[in-house]
Amino acid sequence: MCPSIYKVNKLLFLERIRHAYMDPGNLQTELHSLLIPEAGIYFRQDAECDILSQHVQLPLFSLWINDIFPKKDIVLRPFTPVPTYTLHFMFEDSLWTQSRQNQEYLLEERECNLFSLKPGLHKIPMAKSKKILSLHINIDPAAVPALIQQYPVLQSLEMSEPGSINGPVNQHSYHINPTCDFLIRQILTCHYTGADAQRFLYRCCVDLLLNIAEQQAMASQLLLFSTVINGGAYHDLFKYLETHPYKYHLAGELAYMFEIPAAELAHGFRQLFAISIDDFTHMAKMIFVYDRMASKIFPLPLLAETVGYNDVSVMVSDVETFYGQ
Repeated sequence: MCPSIYKVNKLLFLERIRHAYMDPGNLQTELHSLLIPEAGIYFRQDAECDILSQHVQLPLFSLWINDIFPKKDIVLRPFTPVPTYTLHFMFEDSLWTQSRQNQEYLLEERECNLFSLKPGLHKIPMAKSKKILSLHINIDPAAVPALIQQYPVLQSLEMSEPGSINGPVNQHSYHINPTCDFLIRQILTCHYTGADAQRFLYRCCVDLLLNIAEQQAMASQLLLFSTVINGGAYHDLFKYLETHPYKYHLAGELAYMFEIPAAELAHGFRQLFAISIDDFTHMAKMIFVYDRMASKIFPLPLLAETVGYNDVSVMVSDVETFYGQ
């Protein structure tokens, strides 16, 4: 149940129309490790709560990361000044949100929800024992048609009627699966600035949207029995692909290496991680190459050879295509 006895209200901007960022140099040093260099920051500190918000404006949407440290029992009052679709990822604890109609909705730790929000305030009681990290991607309803045209799978998220509801669009929460974890780690540790950061963060956000859309598209499918009993092997395979982006394997090799039935490998991987093996392998490789290219430390011919390209120009073209350069 949602506590109703908390009296201290704290405003939390989910979106802003105008920005006046804080100088990062004025932030207490123990919080510097949380900062993304490309992000503008807001920090509020008082006797009841500390709130660190980071914002990155991207071409079709905005990215927000909030670290919330309550010192007393408070009521968070999330506020958006404009209609927005918000894809919200929750970490470290769970909270109940309360609508204006006194309907409650659980923001579960390590789950994701897509909200359609009208302008106004919302209500989330938060006990002093909790600490929250939340990441959300705000999508301007006017940008939805362009996104769906570019990525048709996003149609499954049902963002076609902005303003028709004021709350969660999804009937059931989405999982922060290993693919989402991987992408969110890339965002939280992004050290790029300028155009390099914009391209990288935009692509990470797009891939998060695509993963959630894939989860929605597969929502009615039951997990195969073989997927369940081989769950540990699939997660080992995922970790291997994540940490060896420069290696290429045929599907049969991967099935043999991780003792997964070859006929069920592709379907089971997609069921658990909401992405195909080929798409995840390509994503991990592009992230690996992008980082090395941005560092300008590795000679391009050596980098191409390391990740399995015979032609440097093909590698560069693949990266530019993936990141929309």
